[in-house]
Amino acid sequence: MSDSAGNSSEVPQMSQMNYVAEPLGLRIFRLTIYVVIFLLATVGNALVIFVVYKTRELHTVTGFLIANLAVADLGVGLLCIPFTVVYYELNFRWPFGPIMCKILPALMPCFVMGSVGTMLAISVDRHQSIVHPFGMRVTRSQGKLVMVLIWLTALLPALPILGVMNFVRSPNGESCQESWPTGFPYPTIYLLCSFALTYAIPLPILIVIYIKIGMKLRQAIKDGADRPGFTQAQATKRIIKMLSAVVICYALCFLPFHTLYFLIDFGDFQFSYMFLLQSYFQLLMYGNSATNPVLYAFLGDQFKKGFKRVIGKGSRRGFSSHSQRTMSTRTSTM
Repeated sequence: MSDSAGNSSEVPQMSQMNYVAEPLGLRIFRLTIYVVIFLLATVGNALVIFVVYKTRELHTVTGFLIANLAVADLGVGLLCIPFTVVYYELNFRWPFGPIMCKILPALMPCFVMGSVGTMLAISVDRHQSIVHPFGMRVTRSQGKLVMVLIWLTALLPALPILGVMNFVRSPNGESCQESWPTGFPYPTIYLLCSFALTYAIPLPILIVIYIKIGMKLRQAIKDGADRPGFTQAQATKRIIKMLSAVVICYALCFLPFHTLYFLIDFGDFQFSYMFLLQSYFQLLMYGNSATNPVLYAFLGDQFKKGFKRVIGKGSRRGFSSHSQRTMSTRTSTM
């Protein structure tokens, strides 16, 4: 099976080396963390989308792009994490059939590319509004077009995986394996291209953009400490901190996974703990889809208020229905 981040590397053959089995305690810990990540990635990102939909102040280009990022993370939570966990727990056996063998491995690179494209679009939109406030601004209709283009571009790393994944039946069981054309290093080229598109190229661009935004905001706050716009500049700085934290988490969560697969593909890197590292680096990679709702809750004022409103309404609705049932019971007994 393709590694789910879009890198192409076959699982090493178990006969080549005696790999260390995962201790039971670590396995329970890993599966518990997976449950937490799954809940945060699904419930948390669904809540982000709902808050953007319900909060008028978030009906901006940036707000819609944040919701688009949440869609990608929600997709990872619903369509990637459960199947990957089962795949690892069955010792790389594939129980989901030939159609899912084509579709599921292609989803993760699609969602990753969608996330990266959305983060770039958010950074450019913030750059234009803060560094060039009197320049051309992205309208909401243009923002929607950008989101369509992001998802069309996200298909690029997914299509090759869709073509090379094959469902294989053997005496050892059913598996889902890559089958690249021979005579040319297609897997290596795909690895390099996917790494460049989802990590090596966008991250430096994001870092430069947010450094420029930070310098501009710092100067604006310094120059306007006694002016009416000072509070607005501080609020904007908090938003940029939140968005920068999203980028930093993405970089940190994917770096170990990319590093391991480069070592495997280019260094013929194998050692007894490799499968353990692979499973935990995969866990860290999926953890990125769970971090964004947490960052919004702690660093985003509008999202914090929106989360409280949603939770508060749910609590009041539950209390109201309980009160009505109680009054109905009392009335019927009188």
